[in-house]
Amino acid sequence: MLALIKKIISAVVAFIISVSPFASAPDPEPKCAPEFNGTFLQSWLSSSWDDERWQTEIENMQKAGIKYLILQDVANKAYKSSGGGWSIYYDSALPVFDTAERSPDVIEAALRNCKGTDIKVFVGLAMFDDFWTEGAITAQYAEMCAVAADMAEEIYGKYYSCYSENFYGWYFTPEFNNILTCQVNINGLCKGLNVILDRINAVNPDLPLLFSPFFAEYLAAGPVVTLANLVRLLNGAHLRDGDIFAPQDAVGALWTKEDNLERNWKMYAQAVKAANADIRLWANCENFNLSFADTAFDGILTRPATENTQVVTATLDRFVRQMQAASLYAENIITFSYNHYFSPELVNPIFIETYLDYLKNGHKLESEAPSAVENFKKSSAENGVSLSWDAASDNFGIAYYRVEKNGEFFARVEMCFDSPELALTDESGKISDSYVITAFDAAGNASASSAAV
Repeated sequence: MLALIKKIISAVVAFIISVSPFASAPDPEPKCAPEFNGTFLQSWLSSSWDDERWQTEIENMQKAGIKYLILQDVANKAYKSSGGGWSIYYDSALPVFDTAERSPDVIEAALRNCKGTDIKVFVGLAMFDDFWTEGAITAQYAEMCAVAADMAEEIYGKYYSCYSENFYGWYFTPEFNNILTCQVNINGLCKGLNVILDRINAVNPDLPLLFSPFFAEYLAAGPVVTLANLVRLLNGAHLRDGDIFAPQDAVGALWTKEDNLERNWKMYAQAVKAANADIRLWANCENFNLSFADTAFDGILTRPATENTQVVTATLDRFVRQMQAASLYAENIITFSYNHYFSPELVNPIFIETYLDYLKNGHKLESEAPSAVENFKKSSAENGVSLSWDAASDNFGIAYYRVEKNGEFFARVEMCFDSPELALTDESGKISDSYVITAFDAAGNASASSAAV
């Protein structure tokens, strides 16, 4: 216990010094390149893929430099309020899944289609939806960890011998964080995690475990308390040399402000230094934007409101800044998620094309702005004011159009997932209102603004 206290004090003091106004600049030599080589993939998305789709996705992933594919939970327990039933995404014979809703086997599909490639697969285990409200406070967490340990033994026996070249490791799905439901029971978090670690170590000690926590700015412990508890966690868990601590930067989900990224990576780096085992620090950079409506507590008690009204791919300017910050402290970068937000099979290909251009040009993002929008018109309608315009042009393509009304933000028209009508209706608008539109490309470059006539 005394040794642990000394580690906590040492890590906290080093962290406070590193973020003080008098701290020296970080080492100018990055630990890795500002690019990702791994992606998370949720089972519900891939469960409908046939082998042709898998091969297309894998070919595209390889073009993007992906070496690691992390399958998220392959068994999920629903909220107790909705029945608490299990859904599983592999062929399990465990009694706990006797009444589970079964989907096609994503583990076998991923391993079979990655065979012969250099893509290494991490297999995710179990998750329960109530983790987001209960954390490790109730018995559900321990029960889920026991199920996950049984799953690991079963999955290893079913798939490893046939796919040993691509079956690389495990993913622990619950996302530890600094929200109070996790912070108040660090010992419980460790105990459940150790049930899994001990089992996977027994079946094959050479397969690393990856876990991916995050830091929240709202209604959560601050960075000093979080660091102290991370040191407790990384010393209380039976982690092995080579296990992977890959925090989410949490920018896309708006748990973390972009301005605090460097502080957070310093916190994570200090936690890893204090770990018992020689664990690896990776970064999980989020390449999406969630959407939130206005509230009275924006950015104080709740995540701030966004201009986008649906979940969308982030423009590359922000995503590159995230990777640049992470590269100073992490030895490798993965993302949530290439398949969900960059794959040309699912979203507008301008995002991955812009990213591939960024790689081709030595991590330099293209800076050519779109053309100004032409023929932007407003007209009276029965239900307000109708707006329409002609498509702007760009060397890669348009990500979205941003419209202001009377000098304030009014709406975004997203081009991420489809190509909607280049039109809007303002149901509260008057023909005397002024409207201005700006086009943005996938790199975040903005066109000159155009006023409606």
